[in-house]
Amino acid sequence: MSGCPIGSGPGTGATATSQISGGTKYGQVYLVTSLAQTRTGARSMLQMEIATPVLGFGVGGALTLDGPNPAIDAMPNSDPFHISGVDGNICNQTADSDHPAIDGFDDPDANPPTNSVETIKNSLPRPDHYIGSGGTPSVQNGYASLGETMTTPTGLNALMAAIYNTPGANHYSNNPGSIALGTCPTLKTTDASCHPIIDYVDGDLTLSGNSTGYGILVVTGALTMSGNFTWYGLVFVVGDGVMDFSGGGSGKIVGMMLDAKIWDNHTSKNLLSSMGSPTFHWNGGGGNGIYFDHCWSTNLMSAVPFTPPPTTKPLKVLSFRILPY
Repeated sequence: MSGCPIGSGPGTGATATSQISGGTKYGQVYLVTSLAQTRTGARSMLQMEIATPVLGFGVGGALTLDGPNPAIDAMPNSDPFHISGVDGNICNQTADSDHPAIDGFDDPDANPPTNSVETIKNSLPRPDHYIGSGGTPSVQNGYASLGETMTTPTGLNALMAAIYNTPGANHYSNNPGSIALGTCPTLKTTDASCHPIIDYVDGDLTLSGNSTGYGILVVTGALTMSGNFTWYGLVFVVGDGVMDFSGGGSGKIVGMMLDAKIWDNHTSKNLLSSMGSPTFHWNGGGGNGIYFDHCWSTNLMSAVPFTPPPTTKPLKVLSFRILPY
């Protein structure tokens, strides 16, 4: 897929592509062949198919609450409010298959088990307003499809560092009075007039009013959005993992949003051993919403040079066979 450059860094992007359907997901699959021969001439050949976990940037739902047991209260009850995982495809390319409206996080090996997906579903006063794969409400467990990079503090921290270090990225400290917003008058990322940006805020950020931003936004502290503020692109609230919407304007996010707690706080930045519980609060609603669009999510990530950390998990044996020789 093609997209316009962000800032001054065309770069090359992460190569992992995540799947949205249920079941086990794998990254790269290798065929390993081994031959053994004894001193007397007896031979045996063994073939094995092995797979790595999914690595790199993976797309979840329109909204991904990337951690177990999210702190989430009742979502908006307004009729115009929606979260949709159906690809808006503003750039008129081949559209993605439907994504979940909301991805939760339930590691099947967690002990004790978590119930993040059910927690999210129970917070929805209008289940039919969450549209995407799997029927309504479109809330699914994204743990397998997101992969190791996107579901570990080490992996997400490396991805945020790659965004920070992308040429042309704008860097801000805690509570900046304003940030760069970029431009895109046609809303089509493939147009020459479209100039999205990368904003990296090391701390808290408040966005309000009637402005519109375009590009990749990273907030390591708490992100507060209100009123009619709109963002086209990716919004990563990764670090403290605190998101707070308020007011009932018509602001929206078009692209995707991910909320994840990976450290104790954005001052000391001590990485957790496993994903923490993200906080997500939405008071009001009005015409607000989150709408998935691959043009404003996966296409923008092509501008971020990123090599994911190596996997810490053993390779998975898919099959093996002994061959006559």
